[in-house]
Amino acid sequence: MAKAKQAAVEGAQPEEAGGVRAVTRAIAILKTFPDRPRQSLAEVAEAARLDKGTTRRLLLTLMGEGFVIQDEATRQYGLGSAIRRIAAAATEDLDIRRIANPELTRLANLLSVTSFLSIYQNHGAVCLERMHDVKGMEVRWWNIGGMLPLNCGGAPKLLLAYQGEEEIEAALDGDLVQLTPKSVTDKAELKAHFAQIRKRGWELAIDDVALGLTALAVPITNRDGQVVAALSIAGLTPQMHQRGRPLYLDHLQTAARTIGEQLD
Repeated sequence: MAKAKQAAVEGAQPEEAGGVRAVTRAIAILKTFPDRPRQSLAEVAEAARLDKGTTRRLLLTLMGEGFVIQDEATRQYGLGSAIRRIAAAATEDLDIRRIANPELTRLANLLSVTSFLSIYQNHGAVCLERMHDVKGMEVRWWNIGGMLPLNCGGAPKLLLAYQGEEEIEAALDGDLVQLTPKSVTDKAELKAHFAQIRKRGWELAIDDVALGLTALAVPITNRDGQVVAALSIAGLTPQMHQRGRPLYLDHLQTAARTIGEQLD
C-alpha cells in the first residue's frame, strides 16, 4: 500500500503496467523542459512529480549521456545536444540543414571563419549546424544542439528580435546572463536594440560571448518572407569588423538569400 502511494506521489507508472520505471521517470523529466527550458533541481522534481534524490540521480545519468546539460553559473538544467540531434532528425530542421550546408562550408572556407545555422526554439536559440575552415580558428562556443543566452551573440539576439512582442517578453523574463562585460542585461536597452536589428536586417555582436570574438548574423527567410533561421559567422574581433561595421555582410546576405530561395 505504501509502495503504491509513493508511486502515485512520484508520478511513476505501476510496474505491472509493463513499463520500466527508471525509463518512465527519465521521460517524465525530459518532458518538463519544453515549457521551461531552464530549471533548478527543485523545479524539475516538482514538474516530474519525483523526489529530489531520484531526480538528481536521473539528471546525472541523463547528463552523462548528453541528454541534459547543467549551467555552471546558475546550476540550472536544460536539454542537451543528444536529444536535440534526435529531434532535428525527425523534423523539418533536417531539410534546412541539408540546404544550408553548402553555403556554410563555402563561407567558412572563403572567409576562414566558423559558420553557424540556428533556429529559435523553446525560448532559445539552438545551433543546428556548424562549419569551420581548417586553416582558420574554430569558434567552439556554440556546439551543434547547444543553446546560447538570447541576450548574447549575433544569432540569438537576431532570432529573438524577429519574434512577436509576447514571445520577446517571455524570453527576457527573469535574470539575464552576463558572459562578458560587453553582454547587455538591461531589458529596455535590449528591446531598443531589437528594433534596430529589424530595421537594418543584421546583427554584429562584438565581444559579448567571449572577449576577442565577434559574430555577424543575418536572417534566413522563406518565400513568404517569414524568418525561419539565422545564418551567422564568428571569428576574431579584428577580423570581423572595422570601426563597428561588419566586413563580410554582403557575403552573408547573399548566402542567406541562396538558402531561403530553396526553402518551400
